[in-house]
Amino acid sequence: MNILPKKRWHVRTRENIARVRRDEKKAAEEEKERLRKIALAEQEARIDTLRQKVKNRLPETDSQAQKDEASNREIQEKLRSGEHVNFFSDLETGKYQSDAQNAEHIKEKKEEKEKYEKQVGYLTYLGQDTNEALGKRSWYDEPPKREDTLTEGGKIVEKGLKTKMYNDPLNVMKKFLAAGSSKASSSVPTPNPTLLKTYESMIQAYREKSKSRKKAKKHKSEKKKKKRKRSRKSSSESENEAERQVKRAKLEKLRAERLEREKAERQRTEAFLAKLRGDPEPKKEPAKSDKELPVRPMKQKYNSQFNPELAKQNYDRRY
Repeated sequence: MNILPKKRWHVRTRENIARVRRDEKKAAEEEKERLRKIALAEQEARIDTLRQKVKNRLPETDSQAQKDEASNREIQEKLRSGEHVNFFSDLETGKYQSDAQNAEHIKEKKEEKEKYEKQVGYLTYLGQDTNEALGKRSWYDEPPKREDTLTEGGKIVEKGLKTKMYNDPLNVMKKFLAAGSSKASSSVPTPNPTLLKTYESMIQAYREKSKSRKKAKKHKSEKKKKKRKRSRKSSSESENEAERQVKRAKLEKLRAERLEREKAERQRTEAFLAKLRGDPEPKKEPAKSDKELPVRPMKQKYNSQFNPELAKQNYDRRY
């Protein structure tokens, strides 16, 4: 759930949580209003049915009135005789059973259950953590408890004030600065000239030492770079010479193979044409594969020439 907390569509953002709670509250109010309307409609329907029954059954009303009169007479007799009047005798005897529930008792039970579930930690609302549900704060949210020393007037004294003032760089600089005004001279002591001289000499020596170190380091790095360049140049020249020799041998071999192929193809075409004309076949020359091929002498015209073995100007025209 904490992959993209900055996206507007994320369900755990404050705006979305507030919107969900607002929608839940609105839905609860609408449901409450709907239930109230249903209860009112049911009540009106019951009243209508009772009125219809009263109109249709008048004798029942007479009997009910007689019962009420009898109960009133019993109460009057008990009052005259001085007996205790019990208004809940019907409930105690079981003649009358009420389906109504104690709303306060149900509410207290529900609150106790919710409190226990929140303490356990498995009842949390949307966007609510355990600390918010229990009304607690984590240890890293609370400031540390320190034992502060108090003065006679009751003011808190800062801890380690002397060491902080002693190590304060501004107080150290004030020792070496001259007083600019009378007020400053009265508050800040005048610097010692010997201390100023020693301090300046120390700074000068440190600067010279750092400069000499930088120069030595720079000279050393330049020397190493030159040495590397020389070694690279010498190694590259030797490698280039070896590569040239290998390339030259490969080219000579390929050239000889090409000449042999051309010669064999030429002899084959001549034999085919002679056969068509009716002439005798020409004699085949023995292959010179075992013989060493002549190497053309090369004289490089320029010292730094790219692919000198391919340049025509480096070979003698007689070959």
